[in-house]
Amino acid sequence: MRYIIVTLVGIFYSLCAFAQNQKSQVKKFEFGLYTGVNYNFHAPDFTTFDPSTGSASGNYKLSSTSMGFHGGGFVDYSLDKTFRLTGRLGIHGMGAELIEDLGNNLLNTLTANITMLEISTGVKFMDLFNDSPAYILTGFEYGSRLTSEYSENLASNPVSSTAYSTIPGTNDRLALYVGAGIPMKAWNYTITPEVTYRKSLGDFSSDLSPWGLDQLRLGVSITLGPSSKISGPTEKTITNAAKVEVGYYDDAGDYRILESGLTVEDIQYSEMYPFVPFVFFGLNSEKPDPALQRTNSGDARGQFSLETLPQDAIEINKRTMDIIGLRMRGNPDATLSLIGSIDGKAESKKGLALRRAENVKSYLTSNYGIDANRIATTSKVLPDVPTAKNLTDGMSENRRVTFKSSHFDILEPITIRGDESRWTKPELIEFRPKDFDSTAVNTWTLNISQAGRSLKDLAGAGTPTPQRWVIRPNELSNSQVPIDYTLSTVNNNGTTSAVNGSIPVDYSSSIKQSVESKPDMVVTKFSLILFDFDRAEISPENAEILKNRVGPVIKGNSVVKIIGYTDRIGAPVYNRSLALQRADATKAILEEKSPDAQYEVAGRGEDVEIFDNGIPTGRVLSRTVQIFVETPRK
Repeated sequence: MRYIIVTLVGIFYSLCAFAQNQKSQVKKFEFGLYTGVNYNFHAPDFTTFDPSTGSASGNYKLSSTSMGFHGGGFVDYSLDKTFRLTGRLGIHGMGAELIEDLGNNLLNTLTANITMLEISTGVKFMDLFNDSPAYILTGFEYGSRLTSEYSENLASNPVSSTAYSTIPGTNDRLALYVGAGIPMKAWNYTITPEVTYRKSLGDFSSDLSPWGLDQLRLGVSITLGPSSKISGPTEKTITNAAKVEVGYYDDAGDYRILESGLTVEDIQYSEMYPFVPFVFFGLNSEKPDPALQRTNSGDARGQFSLETLPQDAIEINKRTMDIIGLRMRGNPDATLSLIGSIDGKAESKKGLALRRAENVKSYLTSNYGIDANRIATTSKVLPDVPTAKNLTDGMSENRRVTFKSSHFDILEPITIRGDESRWTKPELIEFRPKDFDSTAVNTWTLNISQAGRSLKDLAGAGTPTPQRWVIRPNELSNSQVPIDYTLSTVNNNGTTSAVNGSIPVDYSSSIKQSVESKPDMVVTKFSLILFDFDRAEISPENAEILKNRVGPVIKGNSVVKIIGYTDRIGAPVYNRSLALQRADATKAILEEKSPDAQYEVAGRGEDVEIFDNGIPTGRVLSRTVQIFVETPRK
């Protein structure tokens, strides 16, 4: 056993020496304390003997479990971002009560009191999981007994024994362990919950054998040092090889490095916003989810108008009932059908679906004075085209009221035409941190600015992750001033570092374009809800939208870009294919009406999240195509 210990210690120090010779690797010690509980699994199959007579006394074959505690100190040493050596010195309890069942309520019992001194060495495998500091570890544990004694009560002897004797033939313990942990920051310390399973490589006693003894440990460690306090200045900035890569996504949804900077143009901008004909409800609720649908108290006539809607599809569709109420009041011949539904799985209240429809009807009649006879209410267990009913996302979408109307105008998309605006290409860029030490970063902030004006501030804990920025119309200034960005990090030892960069901006004003004889561009963007869940077919109603709303905008010299999208439900590869089918179906209808234009199609699927897929409205809005019609001004 001495040779095994010497070998393990030799391997440990050899790896340390190897790490010191690697200039590119991180060299960092950490130390602290650990504690927790251990579940001991005893697997005996041995016979005890009466020392006075030499005859057999107990025959223990039944497995037994017990709980003990462990604690001690540790030292960690980082070889690089992935590998970290760890060593521990501590104690742990492994006692148990072993039983022989003789029948007729007669038992022989052996009570073992075992405490071990442990020395363990191992390796932690870091940086294995995206956006998570969790690690996997494995190694060897050597244990030497501190306490190893037992007492035995035999059914044949009515007098209970309280005297303890040394367990004969106790062996030093050698075990192999595997486990996992996840470091977390709290009170300026690193707190790490950890679980390990330890497999004994031999019997606990050579005289009482076989006697296997494995452990499952649940514990927590706290890192005490090196101290995060720095002598001298309270903040120190260091430089490192870390960098930030700036990129964008092309029409096919593929990531590209942004090499030529941003282009900002003055254009006339209008957009058709999709109108989602659903109102969503919480679990077992008969009132609309207030986070997804805004309501007015009392009479809303005169309080709401389409002109007050923000230029944001999610926010527009938080006013579904008000928009429909306003349109129904302006179209006295229109009728409306409200179809309530439940999720078909988690909800079972009788009549809930119908009460949802009646609740929406009551809002429209009381707030907008709509004649109740113009609104019919029905209910179904599931909508006509349900979303994946076995998934949480699908169930939350199926808890809804669906609107249908005899007049197209009631449910048509909403067009917002703006004045001449500054539009940026690409409109979405991504900042990708590179070569940051995942073991060292505590917190980070990303600031994006132009000419000292802050445009976006992002922050997080742990290793910096890729961050996306959607540039809205008029967000950038009308000048050639570049975009500046700074990614600042605070390390575990209190030092700070910053990576700075800039993105060139090419601004083209209307005057500049006319001087260079470059025609101004009229760009119209259409976002149309054309597709049911997992479908690529275009309904007759939506085909009319394409022909009557999009078709007239397309000229012979227009370039029409059609990009398909999906929600997050399903495999990414499948969703990209579905998105392309949606774009192709859209192109076929538009091309029939305007064959001379130039068409470009792409399927991004779920790769680029254009709406928040964490809410039902965002997922419905994502089942769409975006159509950009670019037409030079004559």
